[in-house]
Amino acid sequence: MPERDELQVARWDAIRARIGERLRGMRGRSRSQAQLAWEMDELGFHISQSMVSRYEQGQGEVPLTLERMVGWALCCDALGSEHLRELLELGGYALPWTRGDMRQFDDLLHRYRALSRPDQMALRRRMLWHLVGLHPEPAPSEAPR
Repeated sequence: MPERDELQVARWDAIRARIGERLRGMRGRSRSQAQLAWEMDELGFHISQSMVSRYEQGQGEVPLTLERMVGWALCCDALGSEHLRELLELGGYALPWTRGDMRQFDDLLHRYRALSRPDQMALRRRMLWHLVGLHPEPAPSEAPR
């Protein structure tokens, strides 16, 4: 294994228990692991309930990407949480948004809970890419005619 990969593995091993605590804190008691796994899958992250459980217990083998961390927070309405801030810091990530901005995104997500599930998921997908600063290609059904 190249030296860089060994360093990344060692770093992940050193922080994954703390990452698990933050992930568990973001989910809180109001959302089940099964619900979170389903919502993450709907966002395009193929994650099962057992994977959610393993990550929350600090047993995830693969480091979480920025997109997965932010997606997890989106699904938990926890963008403005201290847990996400600490999680990003542990992972060595930063977002160009203030804590106030993140709380406003959470408020927006709460207001949109009245929408249908497909509409909520479309909003979350767009917010995810907006938050991490990416602009995905539009789906064929969204392309201008």
